[in-house]
Amino acid sequence: MNTEVSTKKVLVVDDEPEVTFSLEAYFLVKGYEMLTALDGLQAMHYLRRYPIDLVLLDMKMPGVNGVEVLKFVRSHRPGTRVIVVTAYDLQFQEAVERLGVDAFLMKPFGIEALTSSIEEVLSGKPTSRPVPVEPLQMEAGGAIPRAKLLFVEPSEFTYKLKEVFFSDPIRSGGFYEVASAYSPQEALQQVASFRPDIVLVDLIMLGPAGDLAIKVMASGSKPKELVIHGSGSTLPAGQNAQVEDLSKRGVKVVYNESFTRAGLVRLSEVIRKTAIANGLLDLKP
Repeated sequence: MNTEVSTKKVLVVDDEPEVTFSLEAYFLVKGYEMLTALDGLQAMHYLRRYPIDLVLLDMKMPGVNGVEVLKFVRSHRPGTRVIVVTAYDLQFQEAVERLGVDAFLMKPFGIEALTSSIEEVLSGKPTSRPVPVEPLQMEAGGAIPRAKLLFVEPSEFTYKLKEVFFSDPIRSGGFYEVASAYSPQEALQQVASFRPDIVLVDLIMLGPAGDLAIKVMASGSKPKELVIHGSGSTLPAGQNAQVEDLSKRGVKVVYNESFTRAGLVRLSEVIRKTAIANGLLDLKP
């Protein structure tokens, strides 16, 4: 282990507890000293009390937002590095650029990208600026996909990454209402109550015999499409045959790691094409 890294103290400031505490647990194992704050006031308290090396700072928080925390850092802890986490929201861009930060990280982000950004900033290496957002692409005739999506996920943390991405039409390429389920039973309940147009099941949640997919497609509230997605490496031994059988039954199977931003972009293209193929369009004059 790098002993220099192990002495670094990192403060995560984000009002989403499941994200904040997941990051804390991950980077503690990697040898960092970690502090977490769920709001700006708590962050300022820690900044007054401890010599913090780096702040991973969300911008949009109730009460004291990320800009106020950044101002506090620049005034009281000028040696502290700051990585701003943003969800393509331009509301704070001018203030952030004026105050200055060490790096930007786009939500949703993969853990590898976050790790690299933290290591680069703490080592003093130059970091990249956020990639500009492409404008929402409309289909021929001025139509944009609109659909209700249900994600069946192994944890709330993995769902939150998708929720941030697919709730934003500029990033996802469509107007989507999203919901989650974390067990087969909850998934079937959501199919009946939320009535999603497209159900997206992580391979991990499929079950040993593909039971969940079969039950969803047999439901009285059967969605227009069922998409199974995830890394093929997550399949238990012997389950490939079940997935292949489901594909023959009309279930769409996409082998794609959706934890990273690149993976989410690929998944969004699958969802967009699926929505268009099923006539789930928001027609514009």
